[in-house]
Amino acid sequence: MSTFISKLRDKKSNLKKSSQDTYIRNIKRLRRVNGELPIPIKDSKWLISKSMFQWYDNQPLSVRRHMSNSANIALAIYGKENKEWKQRQRKSMDEFDEQRRKRELTPAQKEKIPAKGFDSLKKVVSQMKRELKHVIANVSSLSDLTRFQNLIILSLYYELPLRLDYATLSIGTNSQKTNAIYKNKKKPQGWHIVLHDFKTAKSLGSKTFKLGSANQRLLNKFVPAVLKLTDHGFLLTNRKGGKMSKQVLSKTLMKLTKSRIGKSFSTQLLRILYAMKNRDVIESAKEVSDKLMHSAKQSLQYAKKDDEKSG
Repeated sequence: MSTFISKLRDKKSNLKKSSQDTYIRNIKRLRRVNGELPIPIKDSKWLISKSMFQWYDNQPLSVRRHMSNSANIALAIYGKENKEWKQRQRKSMDEFDEQRRKRELTPAQKEKIPAKGFDSLKKVVSQMKRELKHVIANVSSLSDLTRFQNLIILSLYYELPLRLDYATLSIGTNSQKTNAIYKNKKKPQGWHIVLHDFKTAKSLGSKTFKLGSANQRLLNKFVPAVLKLTDHGFLLTNRKGGKMSKQVLSKTLMKLTKSRIGKSFSTQLLRILYAMKNRDVIESAKEVSDKLMHSAKQSLQYAKKDDEKSG
């Protein structure tokens, strides 16, 4: 039986499934503003009601730019266009571009930034290593693995601030055409991360990173424990013992940073903090841009200006 979601997947089959899923989540959110799921398969009038536009216009820019884009995608699935949604999409993108050019922190971002910025993670990682010393030495249960995994997540993000790609890493070799974490026995020896499928892969191509010595030591203990206690074949595990999703990774990261630092961090904020820490490097070198997987110009837009500190 055909549904709106099946029609979207069919008409947007050129997009990655993760991109399709994002549009579906956003369109469902729009539908729930004044209606109930499932999304109607034929009637598009719910998208262009006066109350829908009123709701949209009262949302922050971070919501508006995604909702307007998804609304236009939904209308295209219906075979429709709407002038008001087109105008709102253009306006939100113009506002977003202007905001990024200014490289100014939003009030919400300023509120969440800890005193030590990105380096606040370093202190937490060191503390967790001491706390979990006995667990790391003998990971014997799924509960132990989860506690160790919390350390792994923060330690990896401190070294390599990816988006939510850690949830996509299979434990394997770099010969696979999938995102993976693998241990190289020949030079360069040690644990590597290879990414083939990520947001900017089309422009940057595949990326491979060799992890630093601190994460090498942790992964030497962690990966064998994952393989012993689970059978899903991926780096990260959910509480039921299955593969961790990107959504669960996001929630886990925010919960960890909230409990450990007092501020809940999204991957976007972590990447902003990383770029702020390395702002001078970004302006003069390519290293940080490679880690953020952006062009140097786009990475510089992540390096927000903190007027309170620079003024």
